[in-house]
Amino acid sequence: MELVRKHILSLPIDNESDIGVCRRKGVNLSSHIGFDKVKTGEIAILISELGTNVLKHGGGKGKIVICEIDENSNKAIEIWCCDSGNGIPNFDRALVDGFTDKESLGIGLGSIVRFSDEIQINPKVDNKEDYFLVNSGFNHCIRTIKWVPKKTWTGTNNNLIIGAASRCHPGENLNGDAYLVNHIGNNITTAAVIDGLGHGDEANLASEKAKKQIIIKSDLSLDNIMNNIHNSIRGTRGAVLGLAKIDTNINKLYFSGIGNIESFYISNGDKKTLLSFGGIMGHNMRTPRVFEHGFCPGDLLCMYSDGITSRWKPSDINWSDSPQKNAELILNNYSRLNDDATILIIRYGS
Repeated sequence: MELVRKHILSLPIDNESDIGVCRRKGVNLSSHIGFDKVKTGEIAILISELGTNVLKHGGGKGKIVICEIDENSNKAIEIWCCDSGNGIPNFDRALVDGFTDKESLGIGLGSIVRFSDEIQINPKVDNKEDYFLVNSGFNHCIRTIKWVPKKTWTGTNNNLIIGAASRCHPGENLNGDAYLVNHIGNNITTAAVIDGLGHGDEANLASEKAKKQIIIKSDLSLDNIMNNIHNSIRGTRGAVLGLAKIDTNINKLYFSGIGNIESFYISNGDKKTLLSFGGIMGHNMRTPRVFEHGFCPGDLLCMYSDGITSRWKPSDINWSDSPQKNAELILNNYSRLNDDATILIIRYGS
């Protein structure tokens, strides 16, 4: 299904009062398509930041286009902001809080990244509709998308037994790791372990944004989900990730990984390592690949971040114990004291 746009509003930015108009229009549309008050408030801030950057750093003249998009029954608000400035010469640098270049759109897009699910600078225009959105004699455009949150749990895969344990770096309040188990049907489950680089608030931002992408794009193939995550967390510290999809209807395990999330599965008593490619999502990522494996009743999947040491061996664990008991045992006995730590274990019940 192609992306469909509705309620397209094209609004000029020439002075401070125009920003208020754009903000109010955006808030009204956000409420109409299903955002709650918190998310609507984030969209208001997002539009204000974009409009302010046009006046201060984008040549003082531009436009904001706001519309609803519908893609495969997923709804979002899409915002294009175009200006007459000289553009952003170094996108990744500009996404860092505190960066300033008075001849470009922004003084650092960190706050805009935080409130966007996807962000692009001067995206390629492939069709007449996109050309209409951006073609107004402006030099530079930024496109942001914020998706309406979907219900996370749409089924229960009773064939799988789940265990997970996670803790943040000692002394921190937020965990830079994240994990996800999302049943997207009675026989299909998506699971992930994510490690935002470093620890603390910024690592948490990267891992939570990655986690959100998995939830809202769960109907896509794993490689497409990985690409969406990579694009959505640019401007954060970045993350490494192990992503799996289990289909108990056909007894298959699909896996894609970037970075040093350790992942393996055990089948008929044999440990089989799941391959991840090097890189950091959000910064430098090789083209993701998806590997397919058989995954039958009695088999087990284990994924963990590098906050778990390598001092343990799968042969040390009694895998017939519950996945939750084993996850807590491994976290308590083999986690590092200078990092976040997370482990996820999924057993296909026999």
